[in-house]
Amino acid sequence: PIADLPDDFIRGMDASAVLSLENSGVTYYNYEGKEQDVFETLAQSGVNYIRLRVWNDPYDADGNGYGGGNNDVATAVALGKRATAYGMKVCVDFHYSDFWADPKRQHAPKAWEGMSASEKSEALYDFTKESLAELLDAGVDVGMVQVGNEINNGMCGETDASNVRKLLASGSKAVRDAATASGKDILVAVHYTNIDDMKKLDTLLTGL
Repeated sequence: PIADLPDDFIRGMDASAVLSLENSGVTYYNYEGKEQDVFETLAQSGVNYIRLRVWNDPYDADGNGYGGGNNDVATAVALGKRATAYGMKVCVDFHYSDFWADPKRQHAPKAWEGMSASEKSEALYDFTKESLAELLDAGVDVGMVQVGNEINNGMCGETDASNVRKLLASGSKAVRDAATASGKDILVAVHYTNIDDMKKLDTLLTGL
């Protein structure tokens, strides 16, 4: 751990792949060479925030995962409970896709294909609120929710900035509603790469 950092300084990392790795036979050890839950080791190392990505349905019609770790809500619950047990908060990273979402690909999840932007906004609200309820009911200490992933050029199959703002507003409202229902203070994060391009970011978020 780095000495003298304030308690509210976020020292986070993404641990979304832990369950997939463990299911593949990976074993984690502490600094003394003894087998130990990796989340305990991370907490002992000063990490206080764990990010967990969530895909809507990362499986094909035969139930096979697409190969990125199968990070659905159930996986986030399992990992989030372990992070919480060692005193770490969780940032839930909703991709709103069935696989990776990034500046080059923002595919809507299978269940939302063919929907209008307004219909996606409603589905996104429901998915976000229901997923957070499941996480919170399981005892996961959700401290932050990332609404979308690397949304520079679109989100959930939408590329028009006004539609992206509609999706962001819907997701943000779902987070705040879930926070109110649970009595928790949950932050909303917008994930944008190349943050130095403030003009484009301002246009995306404000329409100006």
